[in-house]
Amino acid sequence: MKIITEEMKYRKQMCEYAIKHGVTEAAKRYHTYRKFVYRQLERYDGTARSLAFKSRKPNSHPNQHTESEYELLKHVRKHYQCDGLAEVYVQALKRGYKRSYGSMVKQISKINKECGYKVKKIRTSYQKHTEVRGQYPGDKVQVDIKYVPRECLKFDTQDKRYYQITAIDEYSRKRVLMIVDEKSSYHTSKFIKQIEKLMGFKIKTIQTDNGSEFVNNQEKTKEETLFERTLRQLGIKHKRTRPYSPWQNGKVERSHRIDNKQFYSKQEFTSKNDLIKKVKRYESRYNNISKKVLGFKSPNEIVEQYSI
Repeated sequence: MKIITEEMKYRKQMCEYAIKHGVTEAAKRYHTYRKFVYRQLERYDGTARSLAFKSRKPNSHPNQHTESEYELLKHVRKHYQCDGLAEVYVQALKRGYKRSYGSMVKQISKINKECGYKVKKIRTSYQKHTEVRGQYPGDKVQVDIKYVPRECLKFDTQDKRYYQITAIDEYSRKRVLMIVDEKSSYHTSKFIKQIEKLMGFKIKTIQTDNGSEFVNNQEKTKEETLFERTLRQLGIKHKRTRPYSPWQNGKVERSHRIDNKQFYSKQEFTSKNDLIKKVKRYESRYNNISKKVLGFKSPNEIVEQYSI
Protein backbone atom coordinates (compact mmCIF):
# COMPACT_ATOMS: atom_id res chain seq x y z
CA MET A 1 0.00 0.00 0.00
CA LYS A 2 1.45 3.41 -1.06
CA ILE A 3 0.84 6.16 1.48
CA ILE A 4 1.04 9.86 0.58
CA THR A 5 2.07 11.79 3.70
CA GLU A 6 1.49 15.46 4.52
CA GLU A 7 5.22 16.12 4.08
CA MET A 8 5.12 14.72 0.55
CA LYS A 9 2.11 16.91 -0.30
CA TYR A 10 3.95 19.92 1.12
CA ARG A 11 7.03 19.23 -1.01
CA LYS A 12 4.95 18.74 -4.15
CA GLN A 13 3.22 22.11 -3.66
CA MET A 14 6.62 23.74 -3.10
CA CYS A 15 8.05 22.23 -6.31
CA GLU A 16 5.05 23.31 -8.38
CA TYR A 17 5.32 26.86 -6.96
CA ALA A 18 9.08 26.92 -7.73
CA ILE A 19 8.49 25.86 -11.35
CA LYS A 20 5.92 28.62 -11.77
CA HIS A 21 7.51 31.48 -9.77
CA GLY A 22 11.18 30.54 -9.37
CA VAL A 23 13.32 28.91 -6.66
CA THR A 24 13.95 32.10 -4.68
CA GLU A 25 10.25 32.93 -4.36
CA ALA A 26 9.47 29.31 -3.39
CA ALA A 27 12.14 29.39 -0.67
CA LYS A 28 10.65 32.61 0.74
CA ARG A 29 7.07 31.37 0.61
CA TYR A 30 7.81 27.98 2.22
CA HIS A 31 10.41 29.32 4.73
CA THR A 32 13.30 27.09 3.67
CA TYR A 33 16.66 27.22 1.88
CA ARG A 34 17.13 27.47 -1.88
CA LYS A 35 19.40 24.40 -1.81
CA PHE A 36 16.57 22.35 -0.32
CA VAL A 37 14.23 23.51 -3.11
CA TYR A 38 16.83 22.61 -5.77
CA ARG A 39 17.25 19.09 -4.25
CA GLN A 40 13.50 18.48 -4.35
CA LEU A 41 13.23 19.74 -7.93
CA GLU A 42 15.93 17.24 -9.01
CA ARG A 43 13.85 14.38 -7.57
CA TYR A 44 10.43 15.67 -8.67
CA ASP A 45 8.83 13.81 -11.61
CA GLY A 46 5.30 15.18 -11.27
CA THR A 47 4.19 12.75 -8.54
CA ALA A 48 4.23 13.09 -4.77
CA ARG A 49 5.79 9.58 -4.46
CA SER A 50 9.04 10.85 -6.00
CA LEU A 51 9.45 13.17 -2.99
CA ALA A 52 9.07 10.44 -0.35
CA PHE A 53 11.66 10.06 2.39
CA LYS A 54 14.50 7.71 1.46
CA SER A 55 15.94 5.15 3.85
CA ARG A 56 19.14 6.25 5.58
CA LYS A 57 20.10 2.68 6.37
CA PRO A 58 23.58 1.95 4.93
CA ASN A 59 23.89 -0.81 2.35
CA SER A 60 27.06 -2.09 4.03
CA HIS A 61 29.14 -1.55 7.14
CA PRO A 62 32.88 -2.12 7.76
CA ASN A 63 32.08 -4.16 10.90
CA GLN A 64 29.24 -6.22 9.49
CA HIS A 65 29.32 -10.02 9.83
CA THR A 66 31.39 -11.77 7.19
CA GLU A 67 30.03 -14.64 5.14
CA SER A 68 32.13 -17.15 7.11
CA GLU A 69 30.77 -15.84 10.45
CA TYR A 70 27.22 -16.00 9.12
CA GLU A 71 27.71 -19.61 7.98
CA LEU A 72 29.25 -20.49 11.36
CA LEU A 73 26.16 -19.16 13.17
CA LYS A 74 23.85 -21.06 10.83
CA HIS A 75 25.74 -24.28 11.58
CA VAL A 76 25.83 -23.78 15.36
CA ARG A 77 22.17 -22.66 15.47
CA LYS A 78 21.12 -25.82 13.64
CA HIS A 79 22.68 -28.07 16.30
CA TYR A 80 22.24 -26.09 19.53
CA GLN A 81 19.23 -23.75 19.24
CA CYS A 82 17.04 -26.24 21.12
CA ASP A 83 19.35 -25.70 24.13
CA GLY A 84 18.89 -21.91 24.10
CA LEU A 85 20.71 -18.93 22.58
CA ALA A 86 23.22 -18.80 25.44
CA GLU A 87 24.44 -22.30 24.51
CA VAL A 88 24.54 -21.28 20.83
CA TYR A 89 26.75 -18.31 21.77
CA VAL A 90 29.13 -20.40 23.89
CA GLN A 91 29.50 -23.03 21.16
CA ALA A 92 30.11 -20.29 18.56
CA LEU A 93 32.85 -18.78 20.76
CA LYS A 94 34.54 -22.19 20.95
CA ARG A 95 34.61 -22.24 17.14
CA GLY A 96 36.29 -18.84 16.80
CA TYR A 97 33.35 -16.42 16.92
CA LYS A 98 34.43 -13.07 18.44
CA ARG A 99 31.32 -10.88 18.33
CA SER A 100 29.08 -9.86 21.26
CA TYR A 101 26.02 -11.81 22.36
CA GLY A 102 23.71 -9.03 21.14
CA SER A 103 25.25 -9.10 17.65
CA MET A 104 24.78 -12.86 17.50
CA VAL A 105 21.10 -12.59 18.52
CA LYS A 106 20.42 -10.15 15.64
CA GLN A 107 22.03 -12.52 13.14
CA ILE A 108 20.13 -15.51 14.52
CA SER A 109 16.92 -13.52 14.09
CA LYS A 110 17.77 -12.97 10.40
CA ILE A 111 18.54 -16.68 9.96
CA ASN A 112 15.22 -17.61 11.59
CA LYS A 113 13.36 -15.35 9.16
CA GLU A 114 15.15 -16.95 6.22
CA CYS A 115 14.09 -20.38 7.49
CA GLY A 116 10.47 -19.25 7.97
CA TYR A 117 10.70 -19.59 11.74
CA LYS A 118 7.96 -17.53 13.44
CA VAL A 119 8.95 -15.83 16.70
CA LYS A 120 6.20 -15.73 19.32
CA LYS A 121 5.43 -12.35 20.85
CA ILE A 122 6.18 -12.12 24.56
CA ARG A 123 3.18 -11.22 26.66
CA THR A 124 3.84 -8.07 28.72
CA SER A 125 0.34 -7.18 29.95
CA TYR A 126 0.60 -8.96 33.30
CA GLN A 127 2.26 -7.56 36.41
CA LYS A 128 5.76 -8.92 36.86
CA HIS A 129 6.51 -10.94 40.00
CA THR A 130 9.48 -9.65 42.02
CA GLU A 131 12.12 -12.39 42.07
CA VAL A 132 13.80 -13.41 45.33
CA ARG A 133 16.82 -15.44 44.31
CA GLY A 134 18.96 -17.74 46.46
CA GLN A 135 22.31 -16.27 47.46
CA TYR A 136 24.36 -19.47 47.17
CA PRO A 137 23.89 -23.10 46.06
CA GLY A 138 21.32 -24.71 48.36
CA ASP A 139 20.02 -21.44 49.84
CA LYS A 140 16.65 -21.99 48.14
CA VAL A 141 15.47 -24.93 46.03
CA GLN A 142 12.12 -25.07 44.21
CA VAL A 143 10.38 -28.46 43.99
CA ASP A 144 7.37 -29.45 41.90
CA ILE A 145 5.83 -32.45 40.14
CA LYS A 146 4.45 -32.85 36.60
CA TYR A 147 2.72 -35.50 34.47
CA VAL A 148 4.76 -37.43 31.93
CA PRO A 149 2.72 -37.08 28.67
CA ARG A 150 0.96 -40.32 27.70
CA GLU A 151 1.72 -39.77 24.00
CA CYS A 152 5.41 -40.59 24.46
CA LEU A 153 4.80 -43.80 26.48
CA LYS A 154 4.95 -46.65 23.95
CA PHE A 155 4.54 -49.51 26.43
CA ASP A 156 1.71 -51.03 28.43
CA THR A 157 1.34 -48.73 31.45
CA GLN A 158 -1.52 -50.80 32.93
CA ASP A 159 -3.49 -47.55 33.39
CA LYS A 160 -0.72 -46.03 35.53
CA ARG A 161 0.29 -42.40 35.27
CA TYR A 162 3.98 -41.53 35.49
CA TYR A 163 5.22 -38.33 37.07
CA GLN A 164 8.44 -36.33 37.07
CA ILE A 165 9.53 -34.79 40.38
CA THR A 166 11.78 -31.80 39.75
CA ALA A 167 14.07 -29.86 42.08
CA ILE A 168 15.90 -26.75 40.80
CA ASP A 169 18.39 -24.69 42.78
CA GLU A 170 17.63 -20.98 42.39
CA TYR A 171 21.25 -19.81 42.51
CA SER A 172 22.94 -22.29 40.17
CA ARG A 173 19.85 -23.51 38.22
CA LYS A 174 21.07 -27.08 38.78
CA ARG A 175 18.24 -29.61 38.46
CA VAL A 176 17.55 -33.09 39.80
CA LEU A 177 14.78 -35.24 38.27
CA MET A 178 13.07 -38.44 39.43
CA ILE A 179 10.38 -40.56 37.72
CA VAL A 180 7.67 -42.08 39.95
CA ASP A 181 4.40 -43.91 39.27
CA GLU A 182 2.32 -42.23 41.97
CA LYS A 183 1.65 -38.64 42.99
CA SER A 184 1.94 -38.90 46.77
CA SER A 185 3.83 -37.54 49.76
CA TYR A 186 5.53 -40.95 50.07
CA HIS A 187 7.38 -40.50 46.78
CA THR A 188 8.15 -36.80 47.35
CA SER A 189 9.56 -37.57 50.83
CA LYS A 190 11.67 -40.38 49.33
CA PHE A 191 12.95 -37.88 46.76
CA ILE A 192 13.80 -35.33 49.47
CA LYS A 193 15.89 -37.89 51.37
CA GLN A 194 18.18 -38.17 48.33
CA ILE A 195 18.15 -34.56 47.13
CA GLU A 196 21.26 -33.28 48.93
CA LYS A 197 23.32 -36.24 47.69
CA LEU A 198 22.05 -35.77 44.13
CA MET A 199 22.56 -31.97 44.16
CA GLY A 200 26.01 -32.22 45.69
CA PHE A 201 25.52 -29.57 48.38
CA LYS A 202 23.58 -28.85 51.59
CA ILE A 203 20.10 -27.36 51.25
CA LYS A 204 18.70 -24.67 53.53
CA THR A 205 15.17 -24.07 52.16
CA ILE A 206 12.75 -26.06 49.99
CA GLN A 207 9.88 -24.17 48.30
CA THR A 208 6.78 -25.98 47.00
CA ASP A 209 3.20 -25.21 46.02
CA ASN A 210 0.21 -26.39 48.06
CA GLY A 211 -0.35 -29.71 46.28
CA SER A 212 -1.47 -32.74 48.33
CA GLU A 213 1.81 -34.51 47.50
CA PHE A 214 3.56 -31.87 49.63
CA VAL A 215 1.15 -30.52 52.27
CA ASN A 216 -2.30 -31.06 53.75
CA ASN A 217 -5.21 -28.67 53.37
CA GLN A 218 -4.76 -26.37 56.38
CA GLU A 219 -8.53 -25.74 56.59
CA LYS A 220 -9.19 -29.47 57.13
CA THR A 221 -6.21 -30.57 59.24
CA LYS A 222 -3.04 -29.17 60.81
CA GLU A 223 -1.32 -32.57 60.71
CA GLU A 224 2.02 -32.78 58.92
CA THR A 225 2.43 -34.86 55.78
CA LEU A 226 5.25 -37.39 55.42
CA PHE A 227 6.98 -34.87 53.13
CA GLU A 228 6.88 -32.10 55.77
CA ARG A 229 7.97 -34.48 58.51
CA THR A 230 10.95 -35.63 56.43
CA LEU A 231 12.03 -32.01 55.85
CA ARG A 232 11.83 -31.30 59.59
CA GLN A 233 13.92 -34.38 60.38
CA LEU A 234 16.55 -33.34 57.84
CA GLY A 235 16.66 -29.78 59.23
CA ILE A 236 15.49 -28.22 55.97
CA LYS A 237 13.17 -25.21 56.12
CA HIS A 238 9.91 -25.52 54.15
CA LYS A 239 8.43 -22.52 52.35
CA ARG A 240 5.00 -22.64 50.65
CA THR A 241 3.91 -20.44 47.77
CA ARG A 242 0.72 -18.39 47.96
CA PRO A 243 -2.36 -20.32 46.71
CA TYR A 244 -3.07 -19.93 42.96
CA SER A 245 0.29 -18.21 42.40
CA PRO A 246 2.39 -20.56 40.22
CA TRP A 247 4.72 -17.71 39.20
CA GLN A 248 6.20 -17.75 42.71
CA ASN A 249 7.65 -21.15 41.76
CA GLY A 250 8.51 -19.73 38.37
CA LYS A 251 11.87 -21.38 37.76
CA VAL A 252 10.64 -24.94 38.20
CA GLU A 253 7.41 -24.20 36.29
CA ARG A 254 9.40 -22.75 33.41
CA SER A 255 11.74 -25.75 33.39
CA HIS A 256 8.70 -28.04 33.03
CA ARG A 257 7.61 -26.15 29.89
CA ILE A 258 11.13 -26.57 28.52
CA ASP A 259 10.96 -30.32 29.28
CA ASN A 260 7.74 -30.69 27.27
CA LYS A 261 9.10 -28.71 24.34
CA GLN A 262 12.65 -30.02 24.14
CA PHE A 263 12.42 -33.52 25.59
CA TYR A 264 9.05 -35.24 25.85
CA SER A 265 7.77 -33.98 22.47
CA LYS A 266 10.79 -35.58 20.76
CA GLN A 267 11.09 -38.87 22.68
CA GLU A 268 9.41 -42.28 22.81
CA PHE A 269 9.85 -44.69 25.73
CA THR A 270 9.55 -48.45 25.32
CA SER A 271 9.58 -49.30 29.04
CA LYS A 272 9.73 -47.76 32.49
CA ASN A 273 13.47 -48.43 32.68
CA ASP A 274 13.93 -46.76 29.29
CA LEU A 275 12.01 -43.71 30.59
CA ILE A 276 14.15 -43.48 33.75
CA LYS A 277 17.38 -43.92 31.78
CA LYS A 278 16.58 -41.23 29.21
CA VAL A 279 15.38 -38.76 31.87
CA LYS A 280 18.68 -39.17 33.75
CA ARG A 281 20.61 -38.59 30.53
CA TYR A 282 18.50 -35.48 29.84
CA GLU A 283 19.11 -34.22 33.40
CA SER A 284 22.88 -34.56 32.92
CA ARG A 285 22.70 -32.70 29.61
CA TYR A 286 20.56 -29.91 31.10
CA ASN A 287 23.07 -29.28 33.91
CA ASN A 288 25.89 -28.86 31.39
CA ILE A 289 24.14 -26.37 29.06
CA SER A 290 25.32 -22.75 29.24
CA LYS A 291 22.71 -20.15 30.26
CA LYS A 292 22.69 -16.39 29.75
CA VAL A 293 21.37 -15.72 33.27
CA LEU A 294 24.45 -17.53 34.64
CA GLY A 295 26.90 -15.44 32.63
CA PHE A 296 27.11 -18.05 29.84
CA LYS A 297 28.12 -20.78 32.26
CA SER A 298 26.40 -24.09 32.97
CA PRO A 299 24.78 -24.98 36.34
CA ASN A 300 27.55 -27.49 37.07
CA GLU A 301 30.20 -24.82 36.40
CA ILE A 302 28.49 -22.43 38.83
CA VAL A 303 28.42 -25.09 41.57
CA GLU A 304 32.07 -25.98 41.00
CA GLN A 305 33.08 -22.32 40.94
CA TYR A 306 31.30 -21.63 44.24
CA SER A 307 32.81 -24.65 46.00
CA ILE A 308 36.40 -23.67 45.14
